[in-house]
Amino acid sequence: MKAPLSLAAAALTLLVSTAQARVIVDMRGKAVTVPDNPASVATIDDGFIEGVMTHLGVINRVKVIGSWSMKRDYRYTIPSRSGESREYRGWNTMKYLHPWLDDLPCVNSPQGNIISYETLALAAPDVVLLRAGDTTVGTDKEKVQKTADTIEALGLPLLVLYSPTWFRSSDLSGMKTEAGIIGELFGQKEKAEALIDRLAETEDLIRRRTSSVSEEEKVSVLLLGLRPDVRKKGGAGSVHGRDTPESYIVEQIVHARNAFQGNGTGVPMSAEQVYACDPDVIILPTANGYHPPQELCEAPYYENLQELRAVKNGRVYALPWSPMNASRRVEYPLDMLIIAKAAYPERFADISVYDFALRFYQDIYGVSEETARGLRSTQLLDWMAESGF
Repeated sequence: MKAPLSLAAAALTLLVSTAQARVIVDMRGKAVTVPDNPASVATIDDGFIEGVMTHLGVINRVKVIGSWSMKRDYRYTIPSRSGESREYRGWNTMKYLHPWLDDLPCVNSPQGNIISYETLALAAPDVVLLRAGDTTVGTDKEKVQKTADTIEALGLPLLVLYSPTWFRSSDLSGMKTEAGIIGELFGQKEKAEALIDRLAETEDLIRRRTSSVSEEEKVSVLLLGLRPDVRKKGGAGSVHGRDTPESYIVEQIVHARNAFQGNGTGVPMSAEQVYACDPDVIILPTANGYHPPQELCEAPYYENLQELRAVKNGRVYALPWSPMNASRRVEYPLDMLIIAKAAYPERFADISVYDFALRFYQDIYGVSEETARGLRSTQLLDWMAESGF
């Protein structure tokens, strides 16, 4: 029989155990005890956490993922009225940079709405990072609370982050808090927060260039999600209201006007309602698939929208392909810059967003120019080369 520990030995064991653990306060305000140097991390999000970890050089510690967007090879075929069609293929940027993520267990369902706690328990990660507001868990407070309670009941340390989508009407400043918590977990809090400050430099640039836009000069912009499920029900697409981070970018950063002045996110719209908005500029975000400008301008099923002012004037632009992008990720400055140049091309005539993207990937992810070109293509931004954007 093994002899019991003496009081001195027990105290020493406790000291060692304490020294190997730290307390981090997450965005719930909850103090969570985590290992001092976690080697195994489960991420439940759509890529933001992995993006920050890539920047910090600790992405290899991810052992469990929570989004099928890092496993899928997405392909879309867009028809035209001429009878020709074009295929678009994109990946999650994290899958492109780290193909091995595809081999990891995923605790979410392919539909992105059911978490397998059994898979998570079997993986037994040192810590779980969960980002509320992403597609994987959404913004339903009761559901998020139940998810957190169940994970903690497994005996796993859980750090909860709140994305901009969670706050709905907030700006993007909370992303610095998110990154700071991720950085603190790996002893790199300052570097993680500095990353968000670097991302915010693009926001500051846009603000400086558009702050003098008068009310009379403001361009109306509509973020129109060409969702197939809405189209099948007879609608034209979905839009984002003034109480969303998307509208915050349009109105508070770009100093344009959201053509949809209502509230809500992913609000279905009929063709008649889109014509009532008749925006100067239409931006096509990821919405149940990738949607290039050619889809709105040439697909036979959108022939009823061809008289929109933005379509007739050739002012339809696509945001980077961002599968399951329910909230902002590390690449969000590219979204901002596209919206800004689309709204006020003369104020950004000296900036090639196509070239900017290349430098951006190299700076943020520390990759080669060749890899950056691959990232740009996998976010389906090569249309910029054709249009000189």
